[in-house]
Amino acid sequence: MARVSSQAMVLTAATTNKQELHGMTLSSVCSLAVFPDPLLQFNLHLPSYTSQALHECQYLAIHLLPPTSKSAFLGRIFAKGVKKDKRGSELASTKDELKDGEVFHEMTTPFTQIPKSDYELLELDENVSLPILKDCESVFICKVKQSINVENHEIWIASVLKIKQNPEYEKSSGGLLYFNRGFHKIGDGLIESLD
Repeated sequence: MARVSSQAMVLTAATTNKQELHGMTLSSVCSLAVFPDPLLQFNLHLPSYTSQALHECQYLAIHLLPPTSKSAFLGRIFAKGVKKDKRGSELASTKDELKDGEVFHEMTTPFTQIPKSDYELLELDENVSLPILKDCESVFICKVKQSINVENHEIWIASVLKIKQNPEYEKSSGGLLYFNRGFHKIGDGLIESLD
């Protein structure tokens, strides 16, 4: 799958404890339905703090990141679960990421590695807060509809409640892409031809 480009989006999960914020980078977000209700679908590798928070609070935000160096940094911070591939090649960027030696380890805390000025807390009610990253093209505010266990993954379906558009990004960029273990942006358009 490293040969297939995919959208890199960051999911943040609602919490009842503002000191424990969770989220992760996803390359599996897709539109499941538009009518009668807009639905998004994605999957998570287990075990996962983010999964635990989704089960507990039922709300999430999916962030469409612009193709910038800062977005690539955030994408990497929120994807710190990958340690080694199956052949033992290091994919991690620090020795700390390799401590457990497992292929995947999703029990990460990315919000401890970014400044508080990079996000805000959206208060959903008096007990539940949802972290929202500030420098995004748009943010899908969602509520969990269903989750399905498949081996060591969960497939999630979420109802889109609201889409927050960032006025600083009037023109859509196509977002941040992930391909060949690196982040990219959309290039020039192609002219269709039979040749």
